[in-house]
Amino acid sequence: MFSRKSDDQEWSRFRGALARDRDREDAPQSTAAAEAPDPPHATPAAPPPNMVVAPQSFAPITRGAPEPQMGPTQRPRQGGMPGVDGDVETLIGERTSFEGTLKAAGSIRILGTVQGEIESKGAVIVDERATVKAKVTASQVIVAGLVDGQIQCDGRVEIRPSGRVKGEIQAGALIVQEGAYFDGSSHMQEPPSPQALRA
Repeated sequence: MFSRKSDDQEWSRFRGALARDRDREDAPQSTAAAEAPDPPHATPAAPPPNMVVAPQSFAPITRGAPEPQMGPTQRPRQGGMPGVDGDVETLIGERTSFEGTLKAAGSIRILGTVQGEIESKGAVIVDERATVKAKVTASQVIVAGLVDGQIQCDGRVEIRPSGRVKGEIQAGALIVQEGAYFDGSSHMQEPPSPQALRA
């Protein structure tokens, strides 16, 4: 068994060694070394072994910092909807109301409210929460929301299970899925005869 006196001596010796190590770390460097400028192509000093250094290619991330703005050529592309060819070029947001005539060369996706007239050379997609009270002219129309008006389409009109259509539909093909609602009249374009195709 160790005596209390020897324990105290060991503890004092340990504290003294610890204090000496601390004094060495805190000792100021020589003024000549501190004031000497770095050589132009000097390699940076290696960090202490217990320090983690992030690569310089990454910018620091600060919480609440604004996202970088994109230029006009960096327009984000909206993901397509199943059954639609190509990307959506025009998007009417969920909290957006538009009144008037909307014309686009590409596909249009509507999540908000539109009143008036919609013309597209591509597809018109009416999302589940969207409300459209307009005349819609497009090469393809997909309705998952509410459309109250007239739809004129050279290609296919598809009413999804959540879709509601009131009005008149003129289309090359009409698909009404189970659960969908359609109240109005529909006219299908007559396909060209085999003789007309051969001519």
